[in-house]
Amino acid sequence: MLAPQSTPRITAVTRRDIFDYLRGEGGPWWGRLDEIDFLEGLYDLDGLASTDFPFTTARDDIVQHRINNPLDLPDDWVFEDPRFQLLDGPDEVLLAFLTRLVHPEVQPDADQSSRRVEKLNRLLGPDGWTFRVFEFLSGRPIFTPFAIQATGPMVSLPLADDDTGKLDVVLGQIYSLLDRDGEEVARDLIRATVLTLRRDGGIYHPMPGDRWTDDTYEAVLTVDRVLLPAFTRAVSDAIWQRLEPVLTRLQRRDVQSLVVEGDIGHLPAVPLDWRNQTAEADPPVARRLRIGLPTQEFDVTRQDFSDLEIRGTGFPYFYDTRGGRLITEFLLDDRPQVATLCHVTLINKDGVLSPRIKLWKKDKTKTVKTPATEVIPGTEAPQIVKALVDTSDVHENFWKVISFLQSCVGLDFSGTSLRPVVDDEAELARLLADQDRTTLLEAVRTAVGGALTEEDIRLISNRKSQLQRFRQLLNDPEFFEQDRGRVAGPEAVWQGFFEENPWIFGYGLTLVACGPIDDGKLERITTGANIFSGAGKRSDAVMRSKGFISSLLFCEIKTHRTSLLAGTPYRLPDVYQVSKDVVGAVAQVQKTAHKAQRLVSGELHRHYRDDGAPTDIEVSTARPRQVLVIGSLSEFTDGGAANPEKITSFEQYRRSIQDVEVITFDELYERACFIVEDR
Repeated sequence: MLAPQSTPRITAVTRRDIFDYLRGEGGPWWGRLDEIDFLEGLYDLDGLASTDFPFTTARDDIVQHRINNPLDLPDDWVFEDPRFQLLDGPDEVLLAFLTRLVHPEVQPDADQSSRRVEKLNRLLGPDGWTFRVFEFLSGRPIFTPFAIQATGPMVSLPLADDDTGKLDVVLGQIYSLLDRDGEEVARDLIRATVLTLRRDGGIYHPMPGDRWTDDTYEAVLTVDRVLLPAFTRAVSDAIWQRLEPVLTRLQRRDVQSLVVEGDIGHLPAVPLDWRNQTAEADPPVARRLRIGLPTQEFDVTRQDFSDLEIRGTGFPYFYDTRGGRLITEFLLDDRPQVATLCHVTLINKDGVLSPRIKLWKKDKTKTVKTPATEVIPGTEAPQIVKALVDTSDVHENFWKVISFLQSCVGLDFSGTSLRPVVDDEAELARLLADQDRTTLLEAVRTAVGGALTEEDIRLISNRKSQLQRFRQLLNDPEFFEQDRGRVAGPEAVWQGFFEENPWIFGYGLTLVACGPIDDGKLERITTGANIFSGAGKRSDAVMRSKGFISSLLFCEIKTHRTSLLAGTPYRLPDVYQVSKDVVGAVAQVQKTAHKAQRLVSGELHRHYRDDGAPTDIEVSTARPRQVLVIGSLSEFTDGGAANPEKITSFEQYRRSIQDVEVITFDELYERACFIVEDR
């Protein structure tokens, strides 16, 4: 018998599943032996005490109650008898019992024995055990238990298209796998989804080597629409990496892709005075999940008032140009359970703006707004009471809002968007309020020289502010974490930043001017259905050089914190190898470019819009450029000084890669500085 381990790995759930299988399997557990012969090979029956006076041993009990009086005990009596420790003893006791159960001496039918082992392995796999053939006896296999890596919370079960209950179990298994692997964002998002399977309807475009057929299915995660922005490509990939092998194990190899769709749910009733309603608190599901979702709150302590514009005509409102969202609340103070907010409604009176202010406290433990109530003596029901909001702890932030609003009051609102001015800008605006706009612009042109347009001024100002933001994301961990709280994962922070500022990529990745492939986003689908054949694999940035003929450029974006070198030297004292993240990312961008090229015939390709209309863009597909943005050269410093061995190892690697240029985030920042500040 195996030496017992201190902590059993086989759970009580698995043990009872095994006993239920043996009870219903059709034959007695002792096979062609009798019960005493079976158990004698495992236990000292004369050393185990009897539980029935006047008998003295376990052997006496078996003779009396299973041979002389076979109806005294059921056939499965041994499973529950505590003397044999099958239900709650060490793993090795149960495994030895099962090993004897499938031994040729007990079960001579090799096919029956193999079927039992197959079923037992499915039940034991999640707890880290399996049976394998050890040797043969008279041509029949002898099985023995082996410890393996647990297969995870996975019990095989037939899975049909309409098995709603089983699909929910599968989703629960994916939740456990994500939790095991530390994928916290994807794990929390899974709670709010519903899993279904459906035919992909031909949307999935097959490629040579793919297993697509007319019967191919796709897995669909349906989620509240408010959560859709949180399902980034990284989150969806993390879920699919766990879901695909699980479905394969359940004989659903026909499911080949994952789709995330929003569900608007039941449409709410609309009150007649809906225009005067204030924004409700975050929905319950969003409150439970610790992820950054779009809100209508403007954080006074962390955000810049210069990002705000006034939009709308009959019903003016504040709009956050950086976050792309409506603003109704100014967050003055944010604590674990309570937040202090200032609700501002802009009233347009004959073209002049006037603010209406309401201070309130938000109980973050509640899912919706509820009036404060208090039991008044002598009344039968709670009464709504009005309360004062103490602003002593948020005095400074409250007056920031007041000062900002003062810059908005009295503005002539003609219907176009306005950017309110703040701080010293407000005083300057008052001094120049009576001046003609054309005159002011001409004065600026004269001061700086050249034909400077209004668009030039806006462009220069915006790029300088974005360069400052780039520096903070790169060097200020707290600032980076604040941005990370609004999206799912660190890579999404940089993806969002470069989507807002494609000009950094346009000149920072190459000495040749580059731009997006068209007027769309940098992140594009390149295989499956894609920009060439009309949606599958995505690249973080697909760009083209600017010229009479454009050349393709594919870019993969990681984070500035990604390690460039492995943690320990490959050979002491001076040989370092690049990290697996660098190697994997290089392979990823190479594969993306390779698959994209396979979809394009010829060396020149005319770009088409989504509706099929041709554009005037001709793209050269000959050896497209491939770029990886990853890590920071600051990694190569030890005690404030550069480590030449680390630098040399990294430089030799990246200069040896064919077609892929590896650029660090700090190098990209310095290139951007050169564009804006000529330094």
